[in-house]
This record gives sequence, structure tokens and C-alpha cells, in this order.
Amino acid sequence: MHFKERGLINLAKINNRDYVFATACVRSGEKNMLSHDKIEKMVESKSPEDALKVLTELEYGAVSEDVSPEEFEKLLTREHKRTYEFVRSIVHDSKYFNLFLYPSDYHNIKVILKAEFLGTDPEPFFMGSGTIDPQTLLVMVRDRNFVGMTSNMKDAIEEVLDVFGRTKDPQQVDVILDKACYKDMSLLAEQSENQYLKGYVKLLIDTINLRIFVRMRQMNKSWDFFSKVFIEGGNITEKFFIGGYDEPFESFAEKLGAYGLSEVLSESAPMLKEKGSFTMLEKMCDNRLMDYVKDSKYKSFGIEAVVGYILAKENEIKSARIIMAGKLAGLPSDRIRERLRESYV
Repeated sequence: MHFKERGLINLAKINNRDYVFATACVRSGEKNMLSHDKIEKMVESKSPEDALKVLTELEYGAVSEDVSPEEFEKLLTREHKRTYEFVRSIVHDSKYFNLFLYPSDYHNIKVILKAEFLGTDPEPFFMGSGTIDPQTLLVMVRDRNFVGMTSNMKDAIEEVLDVFGRTKDPQQVDVILDKACYKDMSLLAEQSENQYLKGYVKLLIDTINLRIFVRMRQMNKSWDFFSKVFIEGGNITEKFFIGGYDEPFESFAEKLGAYGLSEVLSESAPMLKEKGSFTMLEKMCDNRLMDYVKDSKYKSFGIEAVVGYILAKENEIKSARIIMAGKLAGLPSDRIRERLRESYV
């Protein structure tokens, strides 16, 4: 996995016929996913132990030792890792799937740098399943040895070190690294020359910018502050967002129709205005992405099927996390259910 500049040069165009075998494998794998019925069984469980039992019966994460409900993240982390191990085992070239692993890398870089600035231990906050093992990444960042990283990772780390050294502003760590993460994702999607991959990344960036747009407005931040955190690479331009910065959410939502995001904002607006809650917006954004992912189910074969499986598993793991956290917090089933995203199966 450690190829020059992390595989971002001289990439061959994707040939969907190379994914005939992989498609058959993931279609079979879909039968063992956390279905709507099993999710509902978890939601209606009487206790966190009963909810966890649904996961262990599915051999979630293939963790052999007993895991308590409070340790459910062990299962989820292992299942995430196992998903990518499975994908790597069925495709002849897995470099394009790094696209979905970059967020874990960048999260871990944030954790490492912030821990360095604060003199704390980063390890408890690592996410697994990036393109670089977290412990390896820790050594690389501490030694300022960037060989094996993408050029965007290297540049972002150096920028963070410079900017934080001058400003001591921890928010800049997130802003700089987030921009670099989505730049890497966009670059690899463009290199693939695959419309499905490119379309997904653009939609993902649009939903992230929409969330930022709404949060900045709710926090009464000026449009120029929004400009500083806006992420390039989506279909919706910075100018478009700034042009609607003073509009009511309902009227701005109508303009989002051209980008397939009108309902995302219009259905979130009441909760935003009445309760100041972003829960519905987060859920609607994720559901819009899942609607896009589900299109892959109609492809006979191709990389779309494998990508769909990966993103479906990401969504499934997120649902399991919401349920287990809700059960441990003692939330009623209805409260947990309203936070869940649409399922793939």
C-alpha cells in the first residue's frame, strides 16, 4: 500500500470488467449485512447487552473474546478493518479505494498534531483502517518523515506546523487538514476517470459545505468566515453559498434543487429554527449520500458495486454506533430510531 506518492500518479483508467468477480463477492456479502430488520431488533432491544448480541450473532468484527456493551467500539473498529481487508482480497488493484480511507488518515494526523501541541497521548483517539497504520503515522509525523504520504498530506502538516506556531489556533488544524483530505479524495477520484466515484466525492463535498454553511449561519458567523472554511471540489460554488447567506433557509433550499439537495435543507429547517438542532440536517445529508450509493445496486458489475458495498458498510457501522450509544445512554427506542440513517439493505 506504500507506493510512491501513495498511488496518485500514472493510474490506469478503471475497466469495470475487471470487477466481475469482485461484484459477485460483494453481492454475496450483502446478504450478511445488518439488515433493516436486524437494525430494528437492536433498536427494540431491552438492554445494551441484547443489542450487542445482534452484532455478535453476525460475528461482527470477528472478535473472539467477550466484549461488553461499553466496549462496542472494538467490534465496530474491527468490522471496519475487516471490510477493507475483504475488498483488498477480491480486487486486483485496491488503490482507488484509498479514497475512502483518507478521512481516517487525516483524523489520525489531527490527533497526532494536537497531542504534540498539548503534550498528551494521541493513541486513545486513533481511528483504524486508514492507508497508513496509526502507529506508523505517529512515527512519521513526529520524525517529520513524510515519505509514503501524499504530497497534500505533507504540505498540510507543514502548513499546520507553521500556522499553529504563529497563531496557536487549534481550529486551524482542522481547517487545513480537512481541505487537504478532500483535495486528496477529489484527486484520486479524478485520476480514476470513473463518473460514479467522481460524482460521489463531489456530492460528499457539497453536503459537507452545506453543513458548514448552516452551522456558520446559526453561529452568526460572517460570510467571509465561511469562505475561509469552504471546501473546494464540489458541484456547488463558494459564490453560490455566499449569494444565499442572508436568505431564509426555505428560499435557499429551493435553489439547491439543481444540485439534488433541496429536501435536505427544507426538511431540516424547522428543527434548525425551532430547536437549533443539527440532528435532522446531519441525517438528511447522510441519507442523500446513501440514495446516491444505492444506484450501484442496479449495476450488473463494476467498481460501483464494490464502492457501494464499502459505503453501505460505513453507513451500517454508523447505525450500529448510534444504537449502542443510545442504549448505553438509556435513550428510548423512538429517540434512537429518529437518528438512524437509511439502510442499504
